[in-house]
Amino acid sequence: MAALRKPSHEIVAQALASGKTQADAYRAGGYTFQPANAHRLCTSRAVTHRVQEIIAERVAQEARVRELAIEKAALTDSWIIIRLRHTIDMAIRGLPVYDKHGRQLTAPDGTPIFRPDLAQANSGLRTAAQIQGMLVKRHEIGEPGQFTRMTDRELEISLIEASKALGFSDKAVQDALTAKAITIDEHDSRRSYVGERNEK
Repeated sequence: MAALRKPSHEIVAQALASGKTQADAYRAGGYTFQPANAHRLCTSRAVTHRVQEIIAERVAQEARVRELAIEKAALTDSWIIIRLRHTIDMAIRGLPVYDKHGRQLTAPDGTPIFRPDLAQANSGLRTAAQIQGMLVKRHEIGEPGQFTRMTDRELEISLIEASKALGFSDKAVQDALTAKAITIDEHDSRRSYVGERNEK
């Protein structure tokens, strides 16, 4: 989808995609803020689709820039992981401890004493966990409470569009929808079972 035909609507979409509130985005488009009008424009189908498209374009562009930077610097996954592991090991071991005369302190058995940098070690371990995909960075898209106002069908369509924009395969999206349907069915059957028990 290209830029919206109305420049003021495109500005509103760009502002929303940058994380601005509906009020700020509406004002950025040159409008005088009125909550109902701002909400109507910001949640219109054309604007919300454009916002999702802008976010997807930015994610793809950031990925391309990162790939070019990695290629230019000749960085490889193994180069980064080896050095990250070395840095974590050094942080866990720590730096040598010296007395006021500059002599390294030792334990009674003669082994040198080191002071671990646990904050740095934790930071390195967190980075390693992100590389391994163990940690997922979550961020909210849309206005607070936006999804609670949607019907089940609208929510499902929004989920499909967002998943595709983020590059998930059709199978992954379908699996997520199937899991959602199973969870809802289980929840409904539990509620009806509890209702039957309460009636007795």
